[in-house]
Amino acid sequence: MIGRAASFAACALLLGATTVAADAQQRRPRGALSANPSAIVSAELAFARLAREKGQWTAFRETAEKDAVMFVPDAVNAQSWLRKRADPPETVSWRPDRVFVSCDGTYALSTGPWSGPNDTAGSFYTVWRRQKNGDYKWVLDFGTTKPAPAQEEGVIEGKVATCAGGSRPDRRGDDPARDPVLIANPPPLSGEGQSADGSLRWRWAREEKSRVFELFMRQADGEQSVLRVVEPVAETAP
Repeated sequence: MIGRAASFAACALLLGATTVAADAQQRRPRGALSANPSAIVSAELAFARLAREKGQWTAFRETAEKDAVMFVPDAVNAQSWLRKRADPPETVSWRPDRVFVSCDGTYALSTGPWSGPNDTAGSFYTVWRRQKNGDYKWVLDFGTTKPAPAQEEGVIEGKVATCAGGSRPDRRGDDPARDPVLIANPPPLSGEGQSADGSLRWRWAREEKSRVFELFMRQADGEQSVLRVVEPVAETAP
């Protein structure tokens, strides 16, 4: 198994109702209304509903950015990989249980467990980019076969990055009309990205026998690594 993207070929989808719990120590500054973890949960719920109604790969194509990256197991352009790919008869089951949002709300990450038939399971890590209309599309999907950390059922932990200097977000940096830096097609084996205000940053890397994903968030005491995931990659036959 190589993670959520490749594991979706033969599994069933279920995503229940959830409640977002705000991190008491990561309060949003006054004015940072667009940094909303609940919006990311809504995007995940809509993604799941679309998969049920129209098919798994159809949902992936319709909710992905044109430069979105998925790992199968190495980084590929999602739209190119998904093009003309037939929807499988079943999908996996997944649910978000943690959400990390940049101060300006331009990017966010959702993560949680996925499970499938034959006792397959793991964790997913999805980066979302805000659109000009305020909606979100995913720009990176990284899956692993490692179990997700246990969370209280029905509750999602939401964290918002600290703004620069602890002040309100720069309204120019908070403008969803700003053009993002697009990921090349084909994407590099190792790469990185960040929110418009730099308060949320991520990287992926292909190492000798593994692939790595790491998320950094600006906090009161400076930027911290809040997620680091290492997934072994099986060697391919010569």
